[in-house]
Amino acid sequence: MACVTVFGSLSMLLYPLLPGLLHLSPAAFGLWSGASIHEIAQVVAAAFQDGAHSGEIATVAKLTRVMMLAPVVITLGIIAVRRGTRIRARSASRAAPPMPWFVLGFIAMMIVNSVVAIPTAPKADIALATTFLLSMALAAMGMETDFRKLKAEGLKPLALARRPGSLSPFLRSCW
Repeated sequence: MACVTVFGSLSMLLYPLLPGLLHLSPAAFGLWSGASIHEIAQVVAAAFQDGAHSGEIATVAKLTRVMMLAPVVITLGIIAVRRGTRIRARSASRAAPPMPWFVLGFIAMMIVNSVVAIPTAPKADIALATTFLLSMALAAMGMETDFRKLKAEGLKPLALARRPGSLSPFLRSCW
Protein backbone atom coordinates (compact mmCIF):
# COMPACT_ATOMS: atom_id res chain seq x y z
CA MET A 1 0.00 0.00 0.00
CA ALA A 2 2.85 2.35 0.80
CA CYS A 3 4.36 1.79 -2.65
CA VAL A 4 1.06 2.65 -4.31
CA THR A 5 0.86 5.84 -2.26
CA VAL A 6 4.47 6.83 -2.89
CA PHE A 7 4.34 6.11 -6.63
CA GLY A 8 0.95 7.82 -6.92
CA SER A 9 2.25 10.87 -5.08
CA LEU A 10 5.27 10.99 -7.37
CA SER A 11 2.93 10.64 -10.34
CA MET A 12 0.95 13.67 -9.20
CA LEU A 13 4.18 15.67 -9.18
CA LEU A 14 5.98 14.24 -12.21
CA TYR A 15 3.24 13.32 -14.71
CA PRO A 16 2.36 16.96 -15.42
CA LEU A 17 5.87 17.29 -16.91
CA LEU A 18 5.15 14.60 -19.52
CA PRO A 19 3.07 16.61 -22.02
CA GLY A 20 5.96 19.01 -22.56
CA LEU A 21 8.68 16.36 -22.54
CA LEU A 22 6.89 13.84 -24.76
CA HIS A 23 4.79 16.30 -26.80
CA LEU A 24 1.55 14.67 -25.67
CA SER A 25 -1.81 16.10 -26.60
CA PRO A 26 -4.28 16.66 -23.74
CA ALA A 27 -6.16 13.51 -24.80
CA ALA A 28 -2.99 11.39 -24.93
CA PHE A 29 -1.84 12.69 -21.56
CA GLY A 30 -5.26 12.02 -20.04
CA LEU A 31 -5.29 8.48 -21.41
CA TRP A 32 -1.73 7.87 -20.19
CA SER A 33 -2.57 9.15 -16.71
CA GLY A 34 -5.82 7.23 -16.42
CA ALA A 35 -4.26 4.02 -17.69
CA SER A 36 -1.14 4.04 -15.55
CA ILE A 37 -1.81 5.71 -12.19
CA HIS A 38 -3.33 3.38 -9.61
CA GLU A 39 -5.58 5.52 -7.39
CA ILE A 40 -8.54 7.48 -8.80
CA ALA A 41 -7.81 10.54 -6.67
CA GLN A 42 -4.19 10.56 -7.82
CA VAL A 43 -5.28 10.25 -11.46
CA VAL A 44 -7.56 13.26 -11.02
CA ALA A 45 -4.87 15.27 -9.22
CA ALA A 46 -2.23 14.55 -11.87
CA ALA A 47 -4.32 14.84 -15.03
CA PHE A 48 -6.30 17.99 -14.25
CA GLN A 49 -3.00 19.85 -13.90
CA ASP A 50 -2.82 19.74 -17.71
CA GLY A 51 -6.35 21.09 -18.12
CA ALA A 52 -9.97 20.04 -18.00
CA HIS A 53 -9.82 17.95 -21.18
CA SER A 54 -6.87 15.89 -19.91
CA GLY A 55 -8.55 15.46 -16.55
CA GLU A 56 -11.83 14.30 -18.04
CA ILE A 57 -10.13 11.80 -20.38
CA ALA A 58 -8.01 10.48 -17.49
CA THR A 59 -11.04 10.13 -15.22
CA VAL A 60 -12.99 8.19 -17.85
CA ALA A 61 -9.97 5.96 -18.58
CA LYS A 62 -9.43 5.22 -14.88
CA LEU A 63 -13.11 4.61 -14.15
CA THR A 64 -13.24 2.28 -17.15
CA ARG A 65 -10.36 0.34 -15.62
CA VAL A 66 -12.27 0.21 -12.34
CA MET A 67 -15.41 -1.00 -14.11
CA MET A 68 -13.44 -3.79 -15.75
CA LEU A 69 -12.56 -5.08 -12.29
CA ALA A 70 -16.10 -6.41 -11.90
CA PRO A 71 -16.04 -9.04 -14.66
CA VAL A 72 -12.45 -9.98 -13.85
CA VAL A 73 -13.12 -10.43 -10.11
CA ILE A 74 -16.34 -12.36 -10.74
CA THR A 75 -14.65 -14.62 -13.31
CA LEU A 76 -11.69 -15.30 -11.02
CA GLY A 77 -14.09 -15.95 -8.14
CA ILE A 78 -16.06 -18.46 -10.18
CA ILE A 79 -12.85 -20.21 -11.24
CA ALA A 80 -11.64 -20.30 -7.63
CA VAL A 81 -14.97 -21.70 -6.40
CA ARG A 82 -14.98 -24.40 -9.09
CA ARG A 83 -11.42 -25.41 -8.30
CA GLY A 84 -12.20 -25.38 -4.61
CA THR A 85 -15.31 -27.49 -5.20
CA ARG A 86 -13.28 -30.11 -7.06
CA ILE A 87 -10.72 -30.21 -4.28
CA ARG A 88 -13.37 -30.38 -1.56
CA ALA A 89 -15.78 -32.66 -3.40
CA ARG A 90 -16.95 -34.21 -0.15
CA SER A 91 -17.93 -30.85 1.32
CA ALA A 92 -21.57 -29.94 0.86
CA SER A 93 -20.99 -26.19 1.19
CA ARG A 94 -20.24 -24.17 -1.89
CA ALA A 95 -18.81 -20.65 -1.58
CA ALA A 96 -20.33 -17.88 -3.66
CA PRO A 97 -18.02 -15.98 -5.99
CA PRO A 98 -17.06 -12.51 -4.72
CA MET A 99 -19.26 -9.64 -5.88
CA PRO A 100 -17.76 -6.15 -6.30
CA TRP A 101 -20.80 -4.25 -4.99
CA PHE A 102 -19.16 -0.84 -5.47
CA VAL A 103 -19.41 -1.37 -9.24
CA LEU A 104 -23.18 -1.75 -9.01
CA GLY A 105 -23.32 1.52 -7.04
CA PHE A 106 -21.16 3.17 -9.68
CA ILE A 107 -23.45 1.96 -12.48
CA ALA A 108 -26.54 3.11 -10.54
CA MET A 109 -25.08 6.60 -10.08
CA MET A 110 -24.09 6.72 -13.75
CA ILE A 111 -27.68 5.87 -14.75
CA VAL A 112 -29.14 8.43 -12.33
CA ASN A 113 -26.79 11.11 -13.67
CA SER A 114 -27.78 10.23 -17.25
CA VAL A 115 -31.54 10.16 -16.60
CA VAL A 116 -32.09 12.84 -13.95
CA ALA A 117 -31.30 16.47 -14.75
CA ILE A 118 -29.48 17.88 -11.74
CA PRO A 119 -29.85 21.67 -11.41
CA THR A 120 -26.69 23.76 -11.78
CA ALA A 121 -26.47 24.98 -8.16
CA PRO A 122 -26.60 21.53 -6.51
CA LYS A 123 -24.28 20.16 -9.21
CA ALA A 124 -21.68 22.82 -8.32
CA ASP A 125 -22.03 21.94 -4.62
CA ILE A 126 -21.65 18.24 -5.41
CA ALA A 127 -18.53 18.96 -7.50
CA LEU A 128 -17.06 21.00 -4.63
CA ALA A 129 -17.84 18.23 -2.14
CA THR A 130 -16.27 15.66 -4.49
CA THR A 131 -13.09 17.73 -4.76
CA PHE A 132 -12.96 18.06 -0.97
CA LEU A 133 -13.52 14.33 -0.42
CA LEU A 134 -10.86 13.38 -3.00
CA SER A 135 -8.41 15.75 -1.29
CA MET A 136 -9.22 14.21 2.09
CA ALA A 137 -8.73 10.69 0.65
CA LEU A 138 -5.32 11.65 -0.70
CA ALA A 139 -4.33 13.21 2.62
CA ALA A 140 -5.51 10.12 4.51
CA MET A 141 -3.52 7.83 2.25
CA GLY A 142 -0.43 9.95 2.72
CA MET A 143 -0.87 10.03 6.48
CA GLU A 144 -1.21 6.22 6.55
CA THR A 145 2.07 5.73 4.70
CA ASP A 146 4.68 4.48 7.14
CA PHE A 147 8.03 5.35 5.60
CA ARG A 148 9.84 3.28 8.26
CA LYS A 149 8.09 0.14 7.03
CA LEU A 150 8.80 1.10 3.43
CA LYS A 151 12.47 1.68 4.27
CA ALA A 152 12.60 -1.64 6.15
CA GLU A 153 11.48 -3.44 2.98
CA GLY A 154 14.45 -1.99 1.13
CA LEU A 155 14.53 -1.84 -2.65
CA LYS A 156 12.49 -5.02 -3.24
CA PRO A 157 9.15 -3.21 -3.75
CA LEU A 158 10.82 -0.63 -5.99
CA ALA A 159 12.43 -3.37 -8.07
CA LEU A 160 9.07 -5.13 -8.42
CA ALA A 161 7.37 -1.92 -9.51
CA ARG A 162 10.13 -1.17 -12.02
CA ARG A 163 10.27 -4.65 -13.53
CA PRO A 164 9.01 -4.32 -17.17
CA GLY A 165 6.71 -7.33 -16.77
CA SER A 166 4.88 -5.51 -13.98
CA LEU A 167 3.98 -2.47 -16.10
CA SER A 168 0.58 -2.05 -17.71
CA PRO A 169 0.48 -2.97 -21.42
CA PHE A 170 -0.09 0.68 -22.35
CA LEU A 171 2.84 1.90 -20.30
CA ARG A 172 5.01 -0.98 -21.52
CA SER A 173 4.31 0.00 -25.12
CA CYS A 174 5.44 3.54 -24.35
CA TRP A 175 8.47 2.49 -22.26
